[in-house]
Amino acid sequence: MSSLEVENIDISIEGENLNLKGSIYFSSDKPKKAPFVINLAGLLDHRDSYFVKYFTQKFVSAGYYVLSYDYRAHGQTKKQTGSRWDKMIVQIFSDLDVVIDWVLKYQSSRLLDEKIILFGRSIGGAIILTQGLLNNNVKALIALCTRYDYHTTGVKFQEEIVQKISPKYFLKEDPLNNKRILIAHCKDDERIPFSNLAQIKKQLGLNTENVIEFEDGGHSFKGHREDIFNISLKFIKNI
Repeated sequence: MSSLEVENIDISIEGENLNLKGSIYFSSDKPKKAPFVINLAGLLDHRDSYFVKYFTQKFVSAGYYVLSYDYRAHGQTKKQTGSRWDKMIVQIFSDLDVVIDWVLKYQSSRLLDEKIILFGRSIGGAIILTQGLLNNNVKALIALCTRYDYHTTGVKFQEEIVQKISPKYFLKEDPLNNKRILIAHCKDDERIPFSNLAQIKKQLGLNTENVIEFEDGGHSFKGHREDIFNISLKFIKNI
């Protein structure tokens, strides 16, 4: 049986005295080249949180490289930035482009056919459906229990910030959406209203098969994580 290998990395933010702390995960019997899955955590989670680690291990077992990093104000990166994530929310979103560029520049010897896949939950899903959606280097986007509009949070952000982090302002119909985007949500999600799924589906013009609904499972897809992985794996194998 192959084992999980871990390579810890620093991703430097140009112009700032800041390195995002991250890890690349892979199997000891991995192929020389494989697609990269960037696994994006939920708010206040990090690369060692259970939900992130669960899917990291699943994708590695399926033959992918997985990169996960700690946002500003999260995990090990918090030691450099402090914990006020709400003061860094725009940068937390925009840092994804830096991470994607880092993979293309420094992991080209491992990256198969420039196939970069984004997978994330909650705020990770929102980062995917904003910055990730605009990045043409991303081949597939899988967003779980994603907030449509950040006007609806308990934290009251300034209008200019809301417009930089809300998928509402980024989503648009495109013929490639159904080949590129998969979304999912549980009806009993206690944090992000299930109605957000229909709003995202409509604005992207997604087909029914690209939208996964569960009656229960809450914000963490309890009881459906294996289903989510299998559906996601089938989806990204077609890119």
